[in-house]
Amino acid sequence: MRDPAPGRAGSLAFASLASPLSRCQAQSVIDRLQQRARSLTCQLDLLNSPQSEAQRAREAFVAASRVEVEFLLETLAAGRARCLVLEAADMFAADLGDAVIACVPDRGAPFDAFLNRGGHIMDEMEPRSSIGVMSQRVRAQLRHLWPDLRFEILRGGVDRAMEIHLRRSEIDGLVLPASVTEQLGIQGIVAEIFAPEFVLPGPGQGTLVVVARAGDDEVRELLAPLHSEDSARELAAESAFHARMLPDQDLPVGALARVDGPTVEIVGCTGTGRRHVTATGAATDAATVGGELALRLLSHRDSLADLLEGDFPDGLPDEPDEDAELLGNLGDGEQEPQATGVEGFDDLDDLGGYEDLGGYEDLAGDPDDDPDDPDDDDGDDDDPGILDDEGRGGRRR
Repeated sequence: MRDPAPGRAGSLAFASLASPLSRCQAQSVIDRLQQRARSLTCQLDLLNSPQSEAQRAREAFVAASRVEVEFLLETLAAGRARCLVLEAADMFAADLGDAVIACVPDRGAPFDAFLNRGGHIMDEMEPRSSIGVMSQRVRAQLRHLWPDLRFEILRGGVDRAMEIHLRRSEIDGLVLPASVTEQLGIQGIVAEIFAPEFVLPGPGQGTLVVVARAGDDEVRELLAPLHSEDSARELAAESAFHARMLPDQDLPVGALARVDGPTVEIVGCTGTGRRHVTATGAATDAATVGGELALRLLSHRDSLADLLEGDFPDGLPDEPDEDAELLGNLGDGEQEPQATGVEGFDDLDDLGGYEDLGGYEDLAGDPDDDPDDPDDDDGDDDDPGILDDEGRGGRRR
């Protein structure tokens, strides 16, 4: 990133969702930009989501759902804004179309953080405590490390997860990207940050991008004081890895790229994260290095099994034993006709007729409250944003 300088005079109109996290992320980029380009004027237009809360609650994302990202891109294309600030992990789910990444600011902490109102680290949580997570990746890795805890995937983004944990107390703890806790100003309730050797982050985690219309060279020039080439190359490697591994699904896949001078190194894993695979190459060719790592992982039989388990986290469905069924029918004598829900067909001709918070820092609660008091738990098991998953028995670490 360049040293602070007055920069050229100009103005930029940003657009963002009005939700707490999206607003904080956009404002943080604007503040950092204006610190480095003091002559620049910025305006932030807050937009309401095109989705209902119920629709948002069915999707896995950080700050903006795929539909919301597409809505913001349409706003950009229509000329109602010149810039968007997006969470890189959310951007992966959408097609940028005629938009381009105009700036990648310095990357935030690309790790996962554990929050709870009692200040307990994961090792101090009671067995069968309910921990909210945002993805299959986090659930798979944490369930391997703490098999006696229950990890529940929360849909509907960080804003909804914070609501579930801090306001409604339906879960005992929450795992979020560490960068998000900084953006929201809630570091005070972070009990633990996981090193990537234990919990490998997801592709793009901790990275914000500023998106603009292709051909708008003035925007690139105005954003130049904020751009970090190292962060951009790390994002390129992780983006290429993501495109090959999980382009449109929430699967248990982690990746973290680091630029060191002329070299980029990216580490990836699948499933529980027990085996990390590394690829290294020229930082100027970061995308190729990221793609090569994906191919290495996909060449391992264990990785394919991990991805399959992501589709069936509770185990593969039982296959019917056709031989036993046949023998059972023979032993019963004449086979009974199967119920079809449609009254009997004499022949094939009969088939013809059937054809979706602000002020999080105020929500940490009274330190005198007992977070383990069952009377404080008013969980709603019918919440569509929580997918229950029982932790398996075993030794805690």
